Amino acid sequence: MATYTPLKENITVDDASKTVYEYCDNIGTPIFKSRELFKGENRLVVYPYFANKRTNIISQGKIKKIEFIGWSNFDAIPDDFKSKRSGESYYGIKSTRLKQLLKAIYPKFPDLENLTISVSSGSRFSKKTITLKWSDIEGALTSIAKEISYHNKNRKLLINNSLADLTTKFAKKSRDIYYNELKTFLDKFDSFEKLTEADVESLSILFDGLSKSKITVTANFIKTKDKINVAYLEDILDDFGKLMAQSNDNEKKWQDFFAKHSWIFSHLFPYEVILRQREAYVGGKTIENADGKIVDFLYQNGFKDNYALIEIKTHNKDLLKNSPYRGTDVYSLSDDLSGGINQCLDQKDNFIKEFGKDMQPIDPKVILIIGKRSTLKPEQMKCFELLRGNQKNVDIVTFDEVQKKLEGLLNVINIK
Repeated sequence: MATYTPLKENITVDDASKTVYEYCDNIGTPIFKSRELFKGENRLVVYPYFANKRTNIISQGKIKKIEFIGWSNFDAIPDDFKSKRSGESYYGIKSTRLKQLLKAIYPKFPDLENLTISVSSGSRFSKKTITLKWSDIEGALTSIAKEISYHNKNRKLLINNSLADLTTKFAKKSRDIYYNELKTFLDKFDSFEKLTEADVESLSILFDGLSKSKITVTANFIKTKDKINVAYLEDILDDFGKLMAQSNDNEKKWQDFFAKHSWIFSHLFPYEVILRQREAYVGGKTIENADGKIVDFLYQNGFKDNYALIEIKTHNKDLLKNSPYRGTDVYSLSDDLSGGINQCLDQKDNFIKEFGKDMQPIDPKVILIIGKRSTLKPEQMKCFELLRGNQKNVDIVTFDEVQKKLEGLLNVINIK
């Protein structure tokens, strides 16, 4: 009778057709078939198990059998299925990346027990047995491993820097991007149509930090930049449309919107402008320090030798009175428009008087954004254009005209 080494795998059969390995208990008795090698077939079988050496109890996990088609010896099978401890080799579901792959498969195949890994056969899925072509899953496992490494590195950095905020025993560490990391990250996504303003700002910081030698301007680069701009403008136009749909006088919301996207005003000027201040004081206080004049936005041109005052009303304000003043096509300014113009003129006058000596503005430009041109009746259009065309000191712009400018900008950069 053969003698076997206790608490180890032993060869119990070795003939012309196959070699069989069995795990033996603490007295050397074979109690579990653990592996089979089929000679001349390039076929191996592993029966994953865990042996409790104290109780001699053998247990198995979800996968009871793994068959390898196309391998002639156990040393040659992929490393994901083998491990080594204290000089002994163990076989089964061993790597973290393989465990993560199977973890995603189990919910869809709750009765899965057998796994076949093949060099040449195609991948097939059935209730209890799944066959996977090794080349089909090798790329996925590599990607999973990179993702695990990426998150482990970030987690360690996060923990370290969080502790550094609590004690000087830890020093804060910077997170440097490694070779090809950005490409690996972006490859995870199929669409970039809904980038936020914060996303665009992050990309801007990235490009600002690169040397010019790192940036090659190509058609793809320009097209990518246009896609970012498209997504950004689409979000802005969506927010603009929601504000336009509101029936209440939402002046504060409009002010907040234009404060967030103040670059929009640059499309109302033929030259570069810079936001100097929101809700700027432009003078006019009484001796009791009351009744100061506040303009919604104060802009300065790129040469810093002139200014522009912008006053925001709402899209619901009337432009003209509903009833004609005379005939059928002569209309008076609405109270809202008339009051808005006078408010702008008053702000400009006070600004020049209060700050003219120090800032020396050259006839500051004043813009009033009010109402919707689309609400005018056909017979009112001519009257409105004549009225604003003859406004020497105040440029009148409607909200839907601003919207049209943004839509036009989107159309220009929206390369299909």
